[in-house]
Amino acid sequence: MQKLLSLRGEFTTQAGSLFITTVAGYVFGYLYLVFMGRFLGPEAFGILGSLFAIFYIACLVGQALRGAIARHVAEIKARAGESAAVSAYLKLGLRLGLLCLLFPLLFIVASQQIASFFHLTSTGPVIILGFSLLSVLILDTVLGLMQGLQKFRELGISGYLVSQGLKFLFGVVFVWVGWDLLGAVGALLASTAIGMVLGLILLRRQLASGARGQAWGNPKLAPLLAPAIILAVFMSIPTSVDVMLVTHFLGGKEAGLYNAVATLGKVVIFLPMAVSFVLLPKATENHTLGLGSRNILLQGLLYASILSGAVTLAYWIFPHIIVKLFFGEVYLEATSLLARYGTAMFLFSLNFVLIHYSLAIRNLRLMLLADFITLAEVVAIILLHHSLSQIIWILLFGNLLIFLCSLSSLVVPRRVRGYTYSFES
Repeated sequence: MQKLLSLRGEFTTQAGSLFITTVAGYVFGYLYLVFMGRFLGPEAFGILGSLFAIFYIACLVGQALRGAIARHVAEIKARAGESAAVSAYLKLGLRLGLLCLLFPLLFIVASQQIASFFHLTSTGPVIILGFSLLSVLILDTVLGLMQGLQKFRELGISGYLVSQGLKFLFGVVFVWVGWDLLGAVGALLASTAIGMVLGLILLRRQLASGARGQAWGNPKLAPLLAPAIILAVFMSIPTSVDVMLVTHFLGGKEAGLYNAVATLGKVVIFLPMAVSFVLLPKATENHTLGLGSRNILLQGLLYASILSGAVTLAYWIFPHIIVKLFFGEVYLEATSLLARYGTAMFLFSLNFVLIHYSLAIRNLRLMLLADFITLAEVVAIILLHHSLSQIIWILLFGNLLIFLCSLSSLVVPRRVRGYTYSFES
């Protein structure tokens, strides 16, 4: 425990370095939403919130795919070295690219129905959003290789500083010149495409070496996708699907108010994400080599609690000031919702660490349980959506249940598909 509280070592150094770049990136991403909220007004911002929720789901799906790729790359790197890991990644590259292409194409084909669902009179923003989904998914596959190789500096630069910074810059410029909703969505496409190209440039040496190397084993796509899909369901629904459901069922001004609260709530999630990004490959490597990973998990939970807890506490103490500062007086009706939504996201940030640790040690049973509870939240929101407060309570209790179940699963030894996992490792 003394070692844990000292906050030293390689994990702390790398997590701190990635924390700086991810926070900087999330500040830009956050400013993008704040400026869009001020420039577009509550009703248009409510529509953007729904479209951005779809984009954010794609980001989370990509992030889940990134995590699965990172775990796969880290495992091979621990067993056979970096060149073999990159070669295995390249073998999967074409199939992953085709898979990333499939869903955006289906999204574009259904653009008319999607526009109607969100009460849009034009399909333009929806079509641009479809291309944005492709660019962000490919970007995340590149970031997955970086994470698995523990190239955290490159990950922070291309995945956060550049892509998020350009999103804010392009968003402000495009809306300022009069493109409004079309410009706000266009910024998503331009920024992620540039981030993707930069990521490939930063990895050019590793990719060239991997292209000449021999892949370890025969990498298959299905074992990679299974945990990615499970992780994607857990990450996307409590932080994005709720926004879309509010827009559909309540619409108008209430959707704009809820989107403002959700935007502030995402700060609670964003701050400790760097912890999970560092935790995943390191816990995977230790687990693959038969070494203990308990201290990595405990450090991750400690950092996440401090970072997310501080923001959540501020939401309880200064909700009026925070809402007015970032969104203006027109959003002050959202003040009473902020603290509870922030608490729900605080629990989610802890669950985020626990689920990534479960992925590292292949505890799919816990991940499936988290998915089941998450899907139950969606059903509850569909059945019970009489007020914004009611929806937030559903999210809060759902995340609390996942947190308690996760702790129980990691404390008590579990047998999962022939493997026994214990918190004593």
